[in-house]
Amino acid sequence: MKQLFIKLTGTVNSSNFDVWKKELITQIQSVNVELVTDDDFVTASEQVKSFKSAEKSLKQAKQSAIAQAEEIQQLFTAIDEIAEEARQARLSLERQIKARKLEIKQQYIQSGIDEIQCFIDEQVVEFDKCDLSPFLKRSRFESAVSGKAGISGLETGIEQICTLIKIEISEKAVTIYNNKVKLDALPEAYKLLFQDWALLICLPEDELKSEIDKRTTRYNDEMARREAEESARELQNSETVIEEDTTAEENEMRQDESQQKEKYRILIDLLTTLDKAREVAAAIKSEYGQEPSIHQIRLVHNHDE
Repeated sequence: MKQLFIKLTGTVNSSNFDVWKKELITQIQSVNVELVTDDDFVTASEQVKSFKSAEKSLKQAKQSAIAQAEEIQQLFTAIDEIAEEARQARLSLERQIKARKLEIKQQYIQSGIDEIQCFIDEQVVEFDKCDLSPFLKRSRFESAVSGKAGISGLETGIEQICTLIKIEISEKAVTIYNNKVKLDALPEAYKLLFQDWALLICLPEDELKSEIDKRTTRYNDEMARREAEESARELQNSETVIEEDTTAEENEMRQDESQQKEKYRILIDLLTTLDKAREVAAAIKSEYGQEPSIHQIRLVHNHDE
C-alpha cells in the first residue's frame, strides 16, 4: 500500500485518504480465509503485517492531523472507523490462521493414528490381546509434529513417527508369534497351567520362559508329593490288609482247632507205683493244660507181679 499522508490548515487542504481507504478496504475484502497450502499461510501472514502497518499509519496520520487542526472531527472519526475495521480484520485473520493451523495439525495427527491402526489390523489375531496403547498414544504423534512449521513439516513429523511405531509393532508381532509357538508346544499335562495365555503371549520372550519354568516346576513338585503320599497310603493299606488276613487266618485256625477239640473222660488203669502215676498226671497236664484229679487216677496193685 502507498504511504498515507494528511495535511491540514484548519481545513483539509489535501489528502489521499479516500484513495488510501479504498485500497485498504479492497485489501481487507480480498483476504483469503480458506487456508490450505503453505503459500496460503505465507500470504495471510504478509497481510497481517500489512494490516498492522495500516493501523500504525492511521494512528500517526491522526496525530498529525490533530496537530494541524482540531476541528476536523469528521476526518478523525473516519480514521478511527477504518482503523478499527483494519484491526478487526487483522484479529479475525490471526484467529483464522491459528484455528486452521490447529485443525490441519490435528488432521495429520489423526491420519498417523489411523495409519498405525490399519497396520495393527494386519498383524496376527493374537496381537489384539496385548496392550495397544503404546502404539496409539496420541501424545506420541503430538510430540512428533511439535515445533514443525508448515504442511511439509507436519507430513515429515508424522511419517517419521509412523515408521518408528511400525518397527516396534513388527518386533512385537515376532515376539507374540514365538511365544505362541512355545505355549502350543507344551505337553497336554501342562496346558491347564496356562489358561491365561492371552496375557502371557504378550510378555517378553525371556519373561515367558521364566514363567513357564516356574509353573511347570511347581506342578511337577506337587505331582511328586501327591504320588509319594499315594504310595505311602497304598503301602499302609497293604500292611493293614496283610495283618487283617493273618489275624483272620489265625482266628480261623483257632476256630478249627476249637471245633476239633472236645472234652473226653478217660479212665486210665496203670500198673505202676504212685510216684510213677503222678508223673503220668504231670505229663497229661503239660500236654493238655489240665491236671487230672487225684481221684481220677485209680491205683491197681497186681500182686502177681
